[in-house]
Amino acid sequence: MRSYSPAGAAGREVLVLAPHPDDEVVGCGGTAHLLAQAGARVAVVVMARGDGGIDPSGAAVDVSRRREESRACCQALGLEAPLFLGLRSDVIRADPVAAGAALARALGARRADELLVPSPLERHATHRACLLGALSSGVGRAGARWWGWGAWDALPAWDDVWEVDVAAARVAKTHGIRAHVSQDRPRGLAAASLARDASQAAFSRLSGPEPRRAVERLMDLSALARRTEGLTELAALTRAVAGWTAERSAAWARQLWADREAAAPAAGKTSGSSPA
Repeated sequence: MRSYSPAGAAGREVLVLAPHPDDEVVGCGGTAHLLAQAGARVAVVVMARGDGGIDPSGAAVDVSRRREESRACCQALGLEAPLFLGLRSDVIRADPVAAGAALARALGARRADELLVPSPLERHATHRACLLGALSSGVGRAGARWWGWGAWDALPAWDDVWEVDVAAARVAKTHGIRAHVSQDRPRGLAAASLARDASQAAFSRLSGPEPRRAVERLMDLSALARRTEGLTELAALTRAVAGWTAERSAAWARQLWADREAAAPAAGKTSGSSPA
């Protein structure tokens, strides 16, 4: 694994793609905050309405409330006010390319140098469909870096997965997650997300003058695209994945791991186990 540093991001155009309100912080909130602090312009686009979310009381989810929570979250993270496409999740899954076109219209002429998008390993079908929509949208500049984050599923410690030391963003991320009051389940969305950052830091393979205390992981989709001869082929792969069930997605992830292990030179293999 390698380390990603937001330092030197001044003037950079960054897009955070959130399938639902709260994904902007759970997936990569610490990284986004650090990029903004470094001087990047960080836009946030929320694709789905969020009316299928969870209200701890069991009441129907108030879409306007979820939008207010997302605005408060972005303010806590120091990001631009989010744009809301207001698409239904089933519509996104049925036609990800149309969702990508809506994304492009919302951004107008704006194009991103770096994009923080859902990982293709996400088991949430709407997340994978949003990735496909982004890949087909043309919102990234030529040579843009595409980074995949994990919300529902932590990313494995593969060579193409980078670490971001987000200890300095921990307070901002905590406030951002807690802004999503309607989604902070009794078992604790904020606590679970922050605990994962701490766990990834504890198992970090990277060393430094001090141990890392909070780590987010990003999958280098640009590297994956180069190996598959471009984003078009990656989009084709994601198109298949977007319609898969959680079980099939997990099986694909295990097969991808097995293929990588088989392709690695015997001398270069490292010990480890496949993802569960």
